[in-house]
Amino acid sequence: MKKSNVFSKTTLALICALSLSLTSCVKDFIGGGPKPKKVKTIVGSEFPANDGLHVAPDGTVLASNFGKFDPVLNKYNGTQVFQVKRNRKVTEKVSGFEAPMGSALDSNGNLYFNTENNNDAVSGVLVKVSPNGSSSQVGEIAGWPSGITIDDEDIIYVANFFAPTLHKVMPDGTISILATDDRLFGCVGIDIDSEGNIITANFFTADILKVTQEGEVSLIAKIPNTTQGFAIGYMTIFENAVYATGINENVIYKVDFDGTTEIFAGTGENGSADGKLDEATFSQPNGIAADEQRRILYISQFGEPGLRAIKF
Repeated sequence: MKKSNVFSKTTLALICALSLSLTSCVKDFIGGGPKPKKVKTIVGSEFPANDGLHVAPDGTVLASNFGKFDPVLNKYNGTQVFQVKRNRKVTEKVSGFEAPMGSALDSNGNLYFNTENNNDAVSGVLVKVSPNGSSSQVGEIAGWPSGITIDDEDIIYVANFFAPTLHKVMPDGTISILATDDRLFGCVGIDIDSEGNIITANFFTADILKVTQEGEVSLIAKIPNTTQGFAIGYMTIFENAVYATGINENVIYKVDFDGTTEIFAGTGENGSADGKLDEATFSQPNGIAADEQRRILYISQFGEPGLRAIKF
């Protein structure tokens, strides 16, 4: 009787497993399996920003506008940071700045970005904008401060486009150099990994670098087949991988922390066509940020204006 009972349970388990397998096969056959990821345009040609992105906890996308080069003024002409609500409504967050780069929020809702670089490569200013809209200068940073990221303790880290440094800014405004290394010259994209290391991407060389809290710099990967001198716009960390914009190759790269690199999205053609990852096109993708809660990557474009999105 005992053996019969064991056989009956085993048989029942096998039948259940077979049933689940058949159900899964039927779903795949009729198209009920996982849907392919696609690139979609959130805001089209009227999108007014082309630089760094950041996603607020409520899903609002913050977008800096570095602008375009004005040969008459001999500088880039962006002046504003915009916000895009989840209903796709675009409004001005702040204005009156000079070629703002990067954007990030601290735990109190203060917005930070860099300004007053504009190709002189002497110094730039880190700006703080409070939730009520009032702005103040946190401090001046030598070189060309570019991308920024903020950790859970509201410590700010600043990449540098024209100096071999990575700066650290404490909540009280104290600015110091966390690391100095020639490989940091040209870095823009920046984020923080799960272990508190600073991960940054070099615009010129396509190097993805790790900087420890002790200031030690090491190479994670060099993305191959990029245009040296105009390689990577920004980057973000999402679900334990680095996603970086190939600004001249018109693609989005995925880089694993073991150094494996691949083209994640884009055909390489210059355009703004939506579609499956291997069919969509980008026009000089630049800013990129992850909405971790809603599992969305947002991308800004330096070429044809547009805010693009990839839903995971």
